Amino acid sequence: MKENTRHHSKYVSTSNAIHKCLMTYMDMFSNMPPEWYINSVYYSCNRKGFHPSRIEIAKLFVLYRSEWKGKIFFQDGSDFILI
Repeated sequence: MKENTRHHSKYVSTSNAIHKCLMTYMDMFSNMPPEWYINSVYYSCNRKGFHPSRIEIAKLFVLYRSEWKGKIFFQDGSDFILI
């Protein structure tokens, strides 16, 4: 009988899921605006059962794309954030 396991059990933490999703999207789509990456990773992680904030994703994004630091202004619910 098949064991009851999570489909995405290879992700060990929310940070790990963010990192893997972000790297995948950055590999596949290299010229998208930062908001697109942040929202795509956010929804992808949620589908996998992880619930990161958009701030967590944006902070990791600027580590990989430092040219965007201080230039990303996005909305997360009722909060407006400059990263």
